[in-house]
Order: sequence, then C-alpha cells, then structure tokens
Amino acid sequence: MIMNTSPIQMEWFLNLEGHKTKFNWFLLEFALEYYDHIRRSPALGPYREQYDVQQIAQYCAYYAKRMKKSLLNNLRGRTKHIIFYEEYISDFYPHHEDELNGVLNSAAMEAFEELQPGCRACTQMCLRDYRGISPFFDEYKD
Repeated sequence: MIMNTSPIQMEWFLNLEGHKTKFNWFLLEFALEYYDHIRRSPALGPYREQYDVQQIAQYCAYYAKRMKKSLLNNLRGRTKHIIFYEEYISDFYPHHEDELNGVLNSAAMEAFEELQPGCRACTQMCLRDYRGISPFFDEYKD
C-alpha cells in the first residue's frame, strides 16, 4: 500500500463506522493504484502539467467511487465483465478532449489490472467478501 506517499485520503472512502467495508477498502486501493499509474505514465505528462497533485488525487478517488456500480454488477453476476466508462471522466472533466479521456480510461484499466496480483495474494478477499468489515481502515489510521 502506498497510502503515506499519496495525497488520497482514507476518509474519502468512508462516512460512518459501517462504511469500513472491504469493498470500500478495495476502492481506496484502486484509487491509490490509479493515482500512482497516472504519476508514472509518460502518456499522461501533459495531464499532470494541467493539474496539481491534490486535484489528481481527488479525481482518482472520484473515479474509483464511480466504479462501484460497475464492480458490484460484475460481482453480483449482472454483467460478465467490469466496465470502465469514459463517461466517469467526462463527468469530472467536461472540458477534456475525447483522446485524453481515452488515455485516462486506459490508465484506469491498467491500474485495475496491476492491482489484481496483490489482491489475489491478500487474505482479505475484498471483492469476494465485499460486505465484510476491513480492519485496514483502523490499522492504517495516521
């Protein structure tokens, strides 16, 4: 986990005690991975020049939380695949060109894929037991 080196706040992913779910933890992990991917991507250099670190962090958290419905639809068997909607990007950045939105969406898909090996090795099984409570929200409090 890269929490201490990222401006993404754990609190952005919970509101009440009952929201310390494994699913919300997974969304936080996805936002962190997406942020890190954007930070490293040569193709997103111009994007990083347009926005400060905090703005990018807020966007990554927004996108991860918007993925909730798509992920749950897949987990509940309503869809065969997880769908990464470019609409999530255009809702946050209505002035962006389609090409940049496509690059950001591809980066989100790549970040999700990069996250998967760590998830498979983790004993929390956040996506299988998505309603369960994650101890990580308390363990990683600053």
